[in-house]
Amino acid sequence: MRLRRLLLPIAAGTAVWYLRSVYRFRDPVRVPPTVAGVVLSPADGVISFVRRIEDGKIQSDALNAALKVGDLLGSAAAAQNGWLMGIFVGPLDVHYVYQPLAGQITEVQHTASRSDVALLGPGEALSMLAGQPTDLLGGRGTLENERLSFVTRGEAGQVTVTLVAPGAGLKATSYLKGGDEASAGHKAAFLAEGGLVLLCLPAELTPQVSVGERVVGVQTVIAANV
Repeated sequence: MRLRRLLLPIAAGTAVWYLRSVYRFRDPVRVPPTVAGVVLSPADGVISFVRRIEDGKIQSDALNAALKVGDLLGSAAAAQNGWLMGIFVGPLDVHYVYQPLAGQITEVQHTASRSDVALLGPGEALSMLAGQPTDLLGGRGTLENERLSFVTRGEAGQVTVTLVAPGAGLKATSYLKGGDEASAGHKAAFLAEGGLVLLCLPAELTPQVSVGERVVGVQTVIAANV
């Protein structure tokens, strides 16, 4: 009887160890589609929001306010007109971040946190577990947490990817530096704890995904020049 009582915590501990030490480091083979003029998803996860950028700002429904895209991205190179998408990378998703298009890395910028706030509150976490998308755009974590951005100038235009910490610390490893020539689908970073991946696109591109859709890094065409 005593042994049976021990089996559950042992199994739970083993599962947690496996998730933390093995599963999140998995590195699946990803081959990008050979289609011209597209932008690929930089990460695995769920689309949290898709917003139009106008005059360097986007509208947050939750805050009932216009937000500066440059502040969200942590980069002054943000498009003045275009699109901003958010991809939530959860604990069970692949934690690698990929290059969404081929081109030159023109900027890699780190921004320290103003506060360390969990991206998901209890309500948002339950919604995600239930398969319901959560708009993270107006949360304090999205606005104030540590972030790392890299800007690529490629055939489809200038695209910015920003990694936002899920809470206390980004814990990201970047494989890029300014001046690199990067290929579409190559690894750009590793997000040890997951988080929010922001993708800023020029106005010439059209989003090919919608809120709540699950995307796969490198495999999903997230925007195209149509």
